[in-house]
Formats: sequence, structure tokens, C-alpha cells
Amino acid sequence: MPEQRYKIVGHRLCPYVQRVVITMLEKDIAFDRLDIDLDNKPDWLQEISPFGQVPVFRAGPDDWLFESGVIAAFLDGSSGGGLLPGDPLARARHEAWMSYADGMLNIVARIIYRDADATAVRRSMADLTERLDIVNARFAPKDYFAGSDFGLVDTVFATLFRYFPVLDMLSEVAVGDRLPGTLVTWWETVRARPSVSAAVPRDYEAELGRFIAGKQSHAGRVMAQL
Repeated sequence: MPEQRYKIVGHRLCPYVQRVVITMLEKDIAFDRLDIDLDNKPDWLQEISPFGQVPVFRAGPDDWLFESGVIAAFLDGSSGGGLLPGDPLARARHEAWMSYADGMLNIVARIIYRDADATAVRRSMADLTERLDIVNARFAPKDYFAGSDFGLVDTVFATLFRYFPVLDMLSEVAVGDRLPGTLVTWWETVRARPSVSAAVPRDYEAELGRFIAGKQSHAGRVMAQL
């Protein structure tokens, strides 16, 4: 009987799906992918995802995992490690900064879905730039956040940085133009990795723009006019 492949259920643009896909590509793990419409979720999603969210990951015939951080850590650990430190304290530091990046992704979601006017968007964009200054001061990365080795921290921040060119179209407070030099260098290195570029559609930015244009927010109204 053939071995069952891993399977990920997600959305084409979802940053949390991206980090799992990047992990599998980095580890050369075979998988199948099914992307769904989050505005028209299939009824069966609730059966395998307690929150009705993606990604959901099939680890075995009847074993479904949810929460991208949990899935990525499982994949790394079950394939020999390397994307998270083995030392418990170092690992905890990495996990803390991944959580910090998740907080920044929540700001991105606020811009896309909830900020009702230009003032709110400016405030959110300024919040992102201030947090990026903190990231830069704490990491001052070489090639990657851990030094010379790509890891899950890079994976999580990559999904955040990918938003910036599109978000910068929405406000005069442009995040991309205000990135510290070390983070510019880091992003140039990370986005060139095949795993990072392959985790999204080739026309990602255009598709993201169309996605935002369909939202009932200030960002949606601005993008719909571009």
C-alpha cells in the first residue's frame, strides 16, 4: 500500500500557509496542496479545523494538525531538525520573535480588513515601522537571523515582508522605504531562496492587490481605484 503523502489545506495568499510550505520545500518534503476560498469555506473544513481557519495539515490518515507554528515545528523535528535551535533557551528566543512577527501580521490584517480611513492606515503603518526598528536593533542579521543558517524565524518574517510593496501603495507612510539597511540586505537574501519564492503565486503582488480591493476597508477602497 503506498505511503500517504502529507497534505496542506490553505489559501493561495495566506502568510501562515506560506510558512508551512516554505518549511516543507526547505526540507524537501513531498506534499499535496489544496487551496480554498476563505469567503466560501467548505463545510468539511470545520471538521478538521476547530477555528475554521487555515492552514490545516494532514500528518496521517486521520491526523490533522492546525496552527502554522505547530505544523512547522513538527515538520522540522520529524525531518531531522535544523530550522530551530536544539538548545532550549535559544529555541525559546526564536519562538518569542516568531510570536512578535505574528503580532506584526495582525497589524497587516488590521490594515487590510478593519482600518476605516486614511488616518487609521497611517497609524498602523507607523506602528509597523516602529516595530521593524525594534527587530533591526535586536537581530542586526548577518545572512539570516540566526547568523549563517536559515531558520523558521526567517520563514515567519519573510511572510510579513512580502506584504510591504503592496501596503506601500495605500499610504504615504511607506514601510519599504523606511527599512533599516540590515533588514533590506536580509530580505534580499531571503526572498531569493527558491522555497520562499515558490510559496506564493508568481503574480502574488497583483493577486494580493485584487484580494485587498474586495475588502470593505479604507485599503480596499484605495486599492480598488488603483
